[in-house]
Amino acid sequence: MLLEKSFSHLKTGSQYAYKEHAYLVLQMLNQRIYDDLAIEEQRSYSEYRFIRAVPVIGGEEITLSKLAEYPIRSHYAGIIGYFQLEPDGALKTPVLPDGALESIPIVDRGKREQVRDSIQKILLHLGLKNEGKPRSPNRNPSEGILNRIYSQNLEYDKDKLSERHKNKEDILKFNRRYEQSSQKETFIFDVESAKIKRITDPKIPLEEEENYPPPPEIMEVEIEPFQATFNHQYLVYYRYIWRNNEPFIQGFAVDLATYLGSLVRNEIAFNPQEQTTTLEFGSKTRPFVMFGKREKKSFSILSVPLQYPLGDMLFTMYLTPEGRIPGENMVIWLGFLTFLILGGGLIAVYRLTKSQLALATKRQDFISAVSHELKTPLTAIRMYAEMLQNSWVANDEKRQKYYSLIASETDRLSRLIQNVLNLSKLDRNQWNIQLKKENPKNTLEEFVTTYSKNIEKQGFDLTVTKDVCEYNIPMDKDAVMQILMNLVDNSLKFAKNAEYKMIVLELRVDGNDIFFVVRDYGPGIPGSELTKVFEEFYRVENEMTRKTNGTGIGLSMVKKLCSLTNMRIEIENASPGLRTKIHFPPISI
Repeated sequence: MLLEKSFSHLKTGSQYAYKEHAYLVLQMLNQRIYDDLAIEEQRSYSEYRFIRAVPVIGGEEITLSKLAEYPIRSHYAGIIGYFQLEPDGALKTPVLPDGALESIPIVDRGKREQVRDSIQKILLHLGLKNEGKPRSPNRNPSEGILNRIYSQNLEYDKDKLSERHKNKEDILKFNRRYEQSSQKETFIFDVESAKIKRITDPKIPLEEEENYPPPPEIMEVEIEPFQATFNHQYLVYYRYIWRNNEPFIQGFAVDLATYLGSLVRNEIAFNPQEQTTTLEFGSKTRPFVMFGKREKKSFSILSVPLQYPLGDMLFTMYLTPEGRIPGENMVIWLGFLTFLILGGGLIAVYRLTKSQLALATKRQDFISAVSHELKTPLTAIRMYAEMLQNSWVANDEKRQKYYSLIASETDRLSRLIQNVLNLSKLDRNQWNIQLKKENPKNTLEEFVTTYSKNIEKQGFDLTVTKDVCEYNIPMDKDAVMQILMNLVDNSLKFAKNAEYKMIVLELRVDGNDIFFVVRDYGPGIPGSELTKVFEEFYRVENEMTRKTNGTGIGLSMVKKLCSLTNMRIEIENASPGLRTKIHFPPISI
């Protein structure tokens, strides 16, 4: 429930974040569209001719227009070319001289003509033409003053423009502006029109152009803001120029996909969200250009028109279905981690409970075993003691036998108690380790001397084999004696019904490996139980049905003593019987 609510909250917040991001993208696109068009807005009307007159020190100079260069250079990616539609509808382009200049030689004329033809086809397809209709002669009386104001400081200053238009609504459109054209500039502009067939000095009357009046000293040119028209392939920006009340249309054509692609790639600072969004530009009826992959399940985050003059073009941002919500992976990982922790915790609790129950069962079995092991010798001791105390045994031979049995049961009881005490010391890390250099051969001989009578007493034969060993190695002699005693006791208990009653003790030297071997010929241990016999209180037999004595702590204590003194125990079935190896730490030869 908590994860579901977290995911729902994250999804809602993500949708708001995507929409906010979409508005940011729209704002960046509109700003770049405005910035690009602002440069063209400040371009003089005379630049749309092949040649123009520019002010220089001491007058004016005739030079090629910047737009006459080929290949065409522009800040607009995908530029096709600039054009001007004359009042009579004729198409002119700055890259190709026309009118009186038509016959002059020029580099790449064929390619320049292709530019003109391409623009002609685009304008024809978009239905853009100049009908040459003059405007109404009614004008505002104050317009002349405004013209002079607007004609001042026409240079484009982006910083000043930004300061003037701090309000977003102020920068959506450009204003109409005015230029003052000198006599020479006016004449040069007309050179490429049908009005002048050859270049002459305008101050000298022309025989061939006697009906053409000389240009005025100052001509006022009105320039309207750019408009736009487009289809799924091309975008055309154009503006009206009013000169002597005659309309000219100036503009330029760009490849729509290339220009929009440059805006998307270079102007929009994509963050990882763009990997899950699709941008689409188009009209209300059909899409034109798409960036990204749109699927059936994609849904629109934002769909609004671009700013003027592209108000008829819709900008739409879609969220793709395969895109994950930002932070979704974190929620999934947190959920997975939570379930993992809970699952792991439950498993740990289950295993701990199971182990505690098993340990409790083993402890109960241990208590039962200890009670049984204590009760048996105590009962025997008490019985023989009462018989001797009450003088019920008149025979001296039997009396000595009973004394011997009491001593034997007392030794057995002492070993049992000592084992319990030793295990307790090991559990509390209170075993006092005393490492001294001893010869393993001497240690084995001492054990045989001490314990051989007990082995023979229980009806077993003892075989001792010793390799030659001249090494004195560090060992805790008491720990080694305790280990051997427990291993032999186990063999005596479990092999008492064996057909071949023999205990084998060996000392083996194999290179730098020295180890003891304790072998019996009893039933051995089932293979599935070999790894469990070192656990505390573990017994192969069930406590309720077992036939052998013992408490289940012997091999556990042997394992702990080996680990404590850096020895290693190895146990295996010998078929028949069981073989146990006690390896001393490797010696350096």
